[in-house]
Amino acid sequence: MKKIFTILGIASAIGFMNAQTTVLTEDFSFTGALNANGWVTHSGATPGQLTSNGNAANLVAGNTEDVNKAFSSLYTLSSTAVNKAEYSATINVATATGLSTSGDYFLMFTVTSGANPGNNFNARLYAKGSATGYTLGVLNNGAGTVTPTYGTEIPYGTPANITVTYIIDNTVTPGTNTATLQINSQPLLTNTTGTGAASATIGGVAIRQGGNATSGTGNISIDNLVAKVYSPTLAVSEFKNGKSGSFVKNSFVKNGEITFGADVKDVKVFNMYGQVVKTASVKENGAVNVAELTKGNYIVTGTVNNQPVSQKILKD
Repeated sequence: MKKIFTILGIASAIGFMNAQTTVLTEDFSFTGALNANGWVTHSGATPGQLTSNGNAANLVAGNTEDVNKAFSSLYTLSSTAVNKAEYSATINVATATGLSTSGDYFLMFTVTSGANPGNNFNARLYAKGSATGYTLGVLNNGAGTVTPTYGTEIPYGTPANITVTYIIDNTVTPGTNTATLQINSQPLLTNTTGTGAASATIGGVAIRQGGNATSGTGNISIDNLVAKVYSPTLAVSEFKNGKSGSFVKNSFVKNGEITFGADVKDVKVFNMYGQVVKTASVKENGAVNVAELTKGNYIVTGTVNNQPVSQKILKD
């Protein structure tokens, strides 16, 4: 019998968007070194280079200090579920001075926190510059031959409100990890080019000053930094009633259509971010075309014989 999930399971899967905990809030309202105000230096020859002016943290071209700040509690990833963490901030780059034209990363998640926060930096936020503006990008992790995904150029001196989301799906083998980046109202960016496995924990956020005075992370300000984690989901039980056993006939979708073995009302297709990407009602042996959806895992829900049911599918 195909695996059909109970409505409680799908409610958990989609509801993880609301099962969130804020684990870090930093408005940089202090004046002075970050490492004297709750942050810890973990790299760089000159501790105290990273400072706040009372409004934002400021990276300086050519400096090398890297710091991190711990979550209020360590986020331990489930090995059998979907895990999600995100950080948001306001980013601004005033000029092209010292900013790499090929890109360098300056904000990311750490495995733990403190003087040795681990070197598996995930959900990395990148910046690169041109003569007219800066561009932000995202990378899921740094293993293998990586290519960050970049958005649209922003004029120098223009703030960018960003949200970086890191999703680790351990319901599949091997597990996958994906980073997304939302920049103002630009289209959502998605990156999976890093080939490394996700760490077992996420413990904090780090700020990195990289490169040199002429080509690196440049002069960047960071403000309104907030990190959140979400309860792991999709560790759901198998539905064994049998009344809805013919819900979805092809849990592996290769031809662009999901086929159904029963009359199904209120069909909804959710992506792994909890967003509804398709709705329909179908008759027995009917189909819903999902050819336009990207490859990956989805949740299909519906009502069969007045009973709510759901199933995970993989679109190829």
